[in-house]
Amino acid sequence: MRYIYLQPVGGTGEGILHYLCDRLGRIYTYPCRIAPSDRVPEDTYEPGRGQYNAAGIVEEIARGMPPDAEKILGVADVDMYAPGTNFVFGVAIGNASVISLVRLRPEYYGERGNEPLFKERALKEAVHELGHTFGRGHCPDVKCVMHFSNFLEDTDIKSADFCRVCLDKLVDRGYVKPYAPERD
Repeated sequence: MRYIYLQPVGGTGEGILHYLCDRLGRIYTYPCRIAPSDRVPEDTYEPGRGQYNAAGIVEEIARGMPPDAEKILGVADVDMYAPGTNFVFGVAIGNASVISLVRLRPEYYGERGNEPLFKERALKEAVHELGHTFGRGHCPDVKCVMHFSNFLEDTDIKSADFCRVCLDKLVDRGYVKPYAPERD
């Protein structure tokens, strides 16, 4: 049996990991497991930015991918960037990906904590990055989970569901369980 592994990076809380693993296991055809926590690779830190290079974290996660892993998703509690960006919510390279929880929390923006909103945002980014590892690019449908999030508002607008086009392609390849996408 093959699994989607969640790789906690940098002290990620167990609550969010269990929530994501449960929800991802309902969407993807691969059951989800949580790997032992790992440190943030020190060489990915950029002191001038106060952020970590997301691609470096993904590369490190990929090196430690368990043999029974179909895909691996790092869940990092550090702020990340990619060259040419101010920040990223996540990055996918090959079979490995990572999301950052930092900018998904309302508290980051001086707002009151909102656990349900934080979990919803984290789920959207997790489904999105895993979608890339399963071969889906960005989608023009603003409600599709595969729509690019340049700003947090983009994440809030989109659904945690794939649009019908993205869903059909992933279901046809056996990556996602069939379901009816929710729509407003």
